[in-house]
This record gives sequence, structure tokens and C-alpha cells, in this order.
Amino acid sequence: KRLDVRGTPIPLLDSVSVRSALAPSLSLSRSGTLVMRTGGAISNYDMVWVNRDGRVAPTDPAWRFQLTATASNHGWALSPDGGRLAIGLNTEQGDDIWVKRLPDGPLSRVSYDPATDYRPRWSPDGQYVIYASDRDSAGLYQRRADGTGQDSLLVGGSFQEGTWSPDGTWLLLRGGAGSGAPGGRDITGVRPGIDSVPVPVLATMFDEDAIALSPNGRVLAYQSDETGRTEVFIRPFPNVDAGKRQVSNGGGVAPLWSRDGAELFYLNDEQEMMVASITPGATLTTGEPQTLFPVASELLDVETIFYTPWDISPDGRFIMARRVRPGGEDQAPLIVVENFFEEVKMKVGR
Repeated sequence: KRLDVRGTPIPLLDSVSVRSALAPSLSLSRSGTLVMRTGGAISNYDMVWVNRDGRVAPTDPAWRFQLTATASNHGWALSPDGGRLAIGLNTEQGDDIWVKRLPDGPLSRVSYDPATDYRPRWSPDGQYVIYASDRDSAGLYQRRADGTGQDSLLVGGSFQEGTWSPDGTWLLLRGGAGSGAPGGRDITGVRPGIDSVPVPVLATMFDEDAIALSPNGRVLAYQSDETGRTEVFIRPFPNVDAGKRQVSNGGGVAPLWSRDGAELFYLNDEQEMMVASITPGATLTTGEPQTLFPVASELLDVETIFYTPWDISPDGRFIMARRVRPGGEDQAPLIVVENFFEEVKMKVGR
């Protein structure tokens, strides 16, 4: 009656494949039939360039890595000049931010706190990397991209992503939904020297996330579930109430601007990369979205639900993480266990 947890946990299965330290490769029917796959808990990746027609080429064929493991908080970002990549990686030291000099330069560590640091973005001048952190003083942190000096807390709170406006006058933030309830993800912002606490930018009864400011800082692209499914929208910035336009139709996530601000990319429900032209002017005008290419499954083993994990280079190529499949868990056979409920009863003794 008190819903107290009593006794010692009893292992029922072992060696279950788990992706991103979160999702087990396991399914159980009402009748007690279990289907599972064994394998490792962490996937290996390489980083690739993807052209507008979907052709893939490695950025550095010798580089293999593991993405941030905690709660699928994947993310990486190209520096303003496109020559460096800030990325959240999982190593023996935990989840931290690293910077890779492209294409085949060294990989340098930026953050060192034992807590999880994730989802990096660059300062407009390319000198600093900002990132979210789950440390005791949670919030958005900043550190020099070369790893020197100390990291500093830009703004405290439960924020899962943040980005500077191109002119550095705004630091946009997106909070999380700690309870998992809908509507808990909102976009707020801080103007350094003006705001002492974050002020609402887009805060409604729905979820607003995946912050994407246009290169000129005048249009905010984001995703929202206000229609009953997640779609991509744009609004003027900073006066977000001056207009709104829905860009995607039938589902859209992970908005991303071209470097010149003339196009907006997103992923549709068919796992296709879409592009819509954006016409500059006093009113928000978009062209009919067009399909660029179907995104291969090995490029989609990253979280795109609340955040845009990939980036685009100055020459128009996408940079994405590709899951490497050397013969591990994905090629392991499916295991079917019938009458699993009876096995559970035997193990728990009731």
C-alpha cells in the first residue's frame, strides 16, 4: 500500500544490447514471448561528409570514437571557419567536450569535469566552445577551444542546449522537461549586461526546442509539437511574436541553416533530408520544401528528437556521425524466449 521497494534486485537477463546507455534491444509480448539481442552497450562511430545528393566520404578514415553515452545527448558543431569540430565524446574519463582539427589533425580535450558535458556550440568569434553540463552547478558553460584556462558558468539552470546569436547580444537557451511531461521544453534567453536571469523567448504549453538562429540572427528556426506532431517553424528574432510560419508538413525535426541563410534543412518523418528556400524581407517567406536525399540508417543512430546533432560546412556539405558496424551487436542473432513469465516466477520465487 505504501509502494515501498523491498528486497534485493534479482537479475533476470544478462548481456542485453543497450544503445546510448538508454535503450535495450529487447521486447516482451503480453503472452510472455521475449525477443532480445546481445551485444555491447556502446557503439563506435566515424565522422563523414555528406553531399547534397547523399554521397558519403570520411572526414578522417583513421578516426573512430564513441559519442556521448548519457541519455543520448549527442551533438557536434563546426567552427565558424569550418576548420575545427567541437564534439561530445565518451571515453574512459566519461562524457566530455573535445575539439578535432579537420580533416586529420589532432583531437584535443576541452572539458574535464567528471560530470557529463554535452552538445557543444561555438562562440561567434570561434575562440570559445559553450556546452551544457550535468555537474552539481548545472547550466551552460564556456571554455577556450584550445583547452587553456578554466571553464566558466555562463548561466546556471537545467539547460539542454544553448547558442550565441551571431552578434553576441543574445545567449539562447532551451530548458528540459525534468518530469518528461509535454510542454516543459521552452526557449529562453539572456542578453549579457542586460538580463540578470533568463527571459522567455518561446515559452508555451507545447515543447519548443532545437534552436537554430539564421546566420544574420534575424530569423529563429525551431521545432514544436503544437500541431500534435513535431514540425519545423520559423519566426522573426528577437521579436518572435511579429510572425510565424510552418516550414515542414507531415513531420519535421532538426532544423539547420545553410551558411548563407538562404536555405533551411530538416529531417522529415520518412528519414529524408529536406530543404526549403528562405526569402529575406520584412515578411517570412519560404519555398516549397524539396527532398535532397534519404538519410542512411547508419547516420541516424543519434538523437534528433529534441536537438539538431549535425552541422553544415561553408562549402555546403553536411557533417554527420556514421555508426560503424564491424560485426558486433547488429549482426548478433535475435534470441527468442518463450514462456518468459514462467522463468521470471522461478527466479523470483513466486
